[in-house]
This record gives sequence, C-alpha cells and structure tokens, in this order.
Amino acid sequence: MAKENKINIFIIDDSFNNEENVVKILRTAGYAAHTTRAEDDEDLIKALKKTTPDILLYVLGMELISLEETIACLKEHANAPVPVIAVNRKGHEGEIVKIMRAGARDLTDFETPTHLELVIIREVEAFKAIKKSHLLEQSTKETEKRCEALLDSSRDAIAYIHEGMHVYSNESYLELFGFNESEDLEGMPILDMVGMEDRDTFKTFLRENFKENTMKTNQLKTSLRKADSTEFDGEMEFSPATIDGEPCIQVIIRNKANSAELEKQLALMSQKDSATGLYNRQFFHDALVEKVQQAQAGKIKACALLIHIDNFNALKKETGVVGSDQLLNEISRIFEKNVNKDDVLAHFESNVFTIIAIDQNNNSIEKYAQKIIQATQDYIANINSKSINPTCTIGATIIDENAPDSSEVLLRAERAMEEAESKGVSQLVVYQPKEGELTQKEIDAKVVEDIKKAIKESRFVLNFQPIVSLHGDTDERYEVLVRLLDEQGTIVPPDEFFPAAERTGMSTTIDRCVLLNTITTLTQQWKNGKRTMFFVKLCNTSLKDTNLMTWLKEQLKKYNVPKDSLVFQVKESMAITSLKYTAELAKQLKELNCSFALDDFGTGNDPFKLLKHIPADYLKLERSFMENLSSSPENQETVKAITQQAMEMNKLTIAQCVEDATSLSVLWGMGINFIQGNFLQEPSPDLNYDFTSMSG
Repeated sequence: MAKENKINIFIIDDSFNNEENVVKILRTAGYAAHTTRAEDDEDLIKALKKTTPDILLYVLGMELISLEETIACLKEHANAPVPVIAVNRKGHEGEIVKIMRAGARDLTDFETPTHLELVIIREVEAFKAIKKSHLLEQSTKETEKRCEALLDSSRDAIAYIHEGMHVYSNESYLELFGFNESEDLEGMPILDMVGMEDRDTFKTFLRENFKENTMKTNQLKTSLRKADSTEFDGEMEFSPATIDGEPCIQVIIRNKANSAELEKQLALMSQKDSATGLYNRQFFHDALVEKVQQAQAGKIKACALLIHIDNFNALKKETGVVGSDQLLNEISRIFEKNVNKDDVLAHFESNVFTIIAIDQNNNSIEKYAQKIIQATQDYIANINSKSINPTCTIGATIIDENAPDSSEVLLRAERAMEEAESKGVSQLVVYQPKEGELTQKEIDAKVVEDIKKAIKESRFVLNFQPIVSLHGDTDERYEVLVRLLDEQGTIVPPDEFFPAAERTGMSTTIDRCVLLNTITTLTQQWKNGKRTMFFVKLCNTSLKDTNLMTWLKEQLKKYNVPKDSLVFQVKESMAITSLKYTAELAKQLKELNCSFALDDFGTGNDPFKLLKHIPADYLKLERSFMENLSSSPENQETVKAITQQAMEMNKLTIAQCVEDATSLSVLWGMGINFIQGNFLQEPSPDLNYDFTSMSG
C-alpha cells in the first residue's frame, strides 16, 4: 500500500465546510490532511500547546481574530515559524500586497482549488525543508561538541594550526610541551615547537605537503621543543581539517610509549558495561561457566546471586531516563563496597545485577545477601533534586560439586529472584533443589514434546486485535496473537512454554504454524471481500532462520496472498542485537511485497538510527509510553517527539496498549496514525471489528 504524505493544517475559520473542502482537495492530490479548526486566539493557543502545524490557513473576514493577531499568536506560542496562507471569502477579499506585508506567504481562495492545493503543498515543502535544515544545523553543532569533547579527552597530543599559528590544543598537547593553559599557546607559531636544527626541514615539509587544494595526511619525524627549551624526538602527523568553518591543519603527536597498557585497557573495556562501569553480561556468562566447572571439580564453592532493583519502572518515570542511569551507577558503587575481593560483580540487564560470590555456602550466603539488601536500603540517592531510597530483592543458588551446568545455575537463580519479587521489596530467596527435581534440559525436553503434540492436534489458535486509524482510513488491520490451548481447552500462558521454545528452537516451528494459519485466514478474508491486513510477530530464532524466506515465498505464491497485506513485526531490542539479520529480513520482505514493523519502538538512546539500516514501514511505540499518558508530561513529550520525527521520515506510527478515551484524544492531537488496545477491543478469535466506527 502506497504511503500518503501527511500535512498537519490549522484553519482559522468559522465554517466547517471549508475544512472538509481542504481535506478533500488534498486527498485527491495524494495527501492526508490532519486539520484543526480555530475561531479565536483562545482556540489557537490551545491547539498550539498540543502540536505545531505544517501550515495555517486564515480565512479573511474573521471577527474574533484578525490576520495580524493570528500571526502574532503564532510567533509567541508556536515552537517553530509556521507559514500562513490567507484565503479569500466572498465579501471579504484581500489585497495580495497588504496581505503579504502583514506576514502571510500568499493569498488564494476556495473557488480555485488547484491554486489552493499548489500553494499549500509549496509552503509545506518549504517549511519541511527549513525544519530539516534546522535539525541538520543542530546535529552538526552537537557533532562538533562531541568531537571537541573527544579531542579534549584524547591521550594523543592534538593541536589545530591556522596560517602557522595555534588556534586549539588539547590537554595532552599542553602537557607534552609543558604549558598550563591553552591560552598560552593561542597565536604561538607551530615553528616554535620544533627543534632549532630541524626548523628549515619543517618549513620545507609544510610547503611541499600543504599547498592550496593539495593538502593530504602525512607524517614527519623531527625534534620537538618544550616550553623550557628542552628538546625530544617525536613523530608528527599532519592532516587537513576545519575549525569554526575555516580550513586549518590538524597536528597529532602520538604517544606510543604506553601502547601495551592501552591494549590492556581496551581489552578491559570490552568486558565492562558502559552504563555502570561493572563487568558486562557476556563477561559474567563466561565467568559463570568457569566457576561452575571449578565447583564441579571440587576446587571451589560459590554462589550465584541475581539482584533486582525494586519498582524500577516507577523510579525511572520519577527521575527520567538520564536520572535512572545515574541511579544505577550509584547503586553499582554501593554493591562494589559490599562484595569481596574475588567476587564477580556484573550489570546483567536494565535493573538486574549479578554476583558470583566465592567461598559462600548454604550457611553463609544469607548473611552475605542480607548485607547487600541492607546497604541498598540505607542508601539515599539525590537525583534531579529528588531523594530516592532504592531497595532490592535477591535470588541466590549454591554452586558446588553437585551443581548443574551454568545455564541451569542461572535459571535457578532467576526462579529464586522471581519468588523473592512475589514476596515484596527487600526480600531474599535461596534456591533449594527438590528431591527428584527435573533439570532445565529435562523440562525443556518435555515442553518440546508438548508443543509437537499441540501442533499435531491443532491446539495453537489465532486471536486478533484491531489496529485502528485515527484519520479516517477504514482498511481492516489486525495484529495476530497466538494462543496455546491445553488438552482441556484452557489457554496456557506464553511464559510457561515460549522461553523453552526459544531455547530449543521450537519457536521457529511455532512461527511457521502461526504464519500458515494466518495466510489461510487472510486469503479467506479477501475472498469474502474484506481488504484485511495482518500484523505477525517473529521470534528471535526465526530472524536467523535462513530457510524462512524461501518457505514464505512458496506459501505466498501457493495461496495467492494479496500484496501488502502482511506486516511482519520484530521488537526493537531484538533488532538491535540481531541488526544484520533484521536488516536482511526487512529487505527480503519488501521483495515479497510484505511490510515490516519495529515493535516496542523508542526505548533506545537514538532509536531512529536503526532506520538507517532497517527499512521499517510501521513504528509501534513502546507500550510503557501509554501508561498514565494523559497525566505524564514526560511520556507525552516522548510520544510527540517520536511521532513528529516519524512523520518527517514518512513512517506510520502505532500506539499500542491504549486503555482509555483520554489517551485516544491525546494521541490524535499528536498525529499518531493508528491505535491498538483493549479500549477498542480485547484480542478475540473473531474478525468482527467495525473499522468505520471512527471514520467520522
């Protein structure tokens, strides 16, 4: 399905008919107009608080607000300059020169719809170009700031030279030559930094290598001169650069003496988590495998702990994303103070930390864990002028000669942590294996058999939840949700079978079963005259299934599936960790005339970077953004920012988990394309939603 261009229009008018005419004119031209009508300054200010339009149409002859007052109101309350078009009304025709001197961009009328259409499109495109230019300018400034920060923190000595004089030098450069402040070097000739006997050679080198329009990177070994006149041998690397828009020469003097130490630090960085400075998840996994093997051989006794920061989502809402990162960092320092020297402390994920506690057993682990819980309770963090008192729950399991493999050890700790969480905050549970208890491998094997039997007996069934347009599109869209029924016909919760399915690769089989049922249901819908689209989720193992696209192509051809009627969904977090596979999948789906959606979008630091690699058609916003949307300014700002950027990139947005009418009105004002949630309809085996109910 071709995407329509979106235009957000404010209309200052006291007639509904003109608003409808504008929508029809632009729809005929291939544009989807989202209109907001105002009759006075109060209406206009209220609308501007929700969004900034692409263009404003002012119908001449309004009694409650003049053209001049409208333009003044835009200047005061809009977040960006908005182009204004004046429109003639019978009996209130304006003079083009007077109109433009008042601040309008042009004058047109409803009697010549083609001219009105062309003027609107021209101004909107110009407005978008200006906004993109401003964004690029801001991005460039931010990039320059980051570059300056990197230069300032570099261990290499770096300076910028313009017309032979220093215009910038970093700390390493100052330290190398014995200067205290960068001002001491500004305006000083680079020649003064070269040894007396090598200055003629240095001047010749610059002349030959940095002629106008022929500048290139080059190195020179020479003697260098410090502020105290002592000289030393060094290697200078020269390359063309710019500073404040002016051409200059970048000089780097590399410090090679500590290369071995640098390599050591780089190796250490690959093991560390950037957010907390602790060991990362991969390092913890590797260490756990090693410690379990040592324990099984009787060489050590240890304990694995999973630490969960309580009520973290609420803390995150209270402190914001940056504040929550600061909180995790401060908690990390508390944990560091309360673990032993040989223990392995790591940041596992989000609000979960892990410890391999050496020389711990059933008799000592409770005291060890309670010390960590108490230290967390006693700590008060000051985040954004707020006092935060965090708490944590801990799940622990013993690692001794009877320990299972590392995967099972981690699963036992997870079970203990989940049990601790169910008891409340600041709780501890030490996992105790039951006599005759199955290992995870044995449990997984049983789940695999159950899944195979369920597929054979057709107990995987489809439910559907409507995805509804907020802007009059009445095409039928549903998300496909799979449900597993036990032998008595009761729904089995996904978390009881899907983790095992992922671990064993059975999730790929489930995906194909769901896809086949989806395709047959979809083709029947089209045969019945329903222009239905289905959104289908893919699991992580299907992403890496090299045979999936070949199989899908065969099924699409076999069942003659209509073009653009299938949309495949992948979670943003999964796409990030499997970027290569996701990008290739999205590309191949387009070749099969299928669309692609990123699910739970907007959680990363810069989620739109993903779209440089993955050609997504739909962005389904992270469900947590919908929590208390009408009363959460932070969530509203996040949704608004994502929506506006998505509109500029011609991506369609879906707000999921919409649970109330208030959220719906907020989302409509922000320009969200589609909504989904129990407020509209809970998932159902029936395809009976009335998609025309919101078209009016």
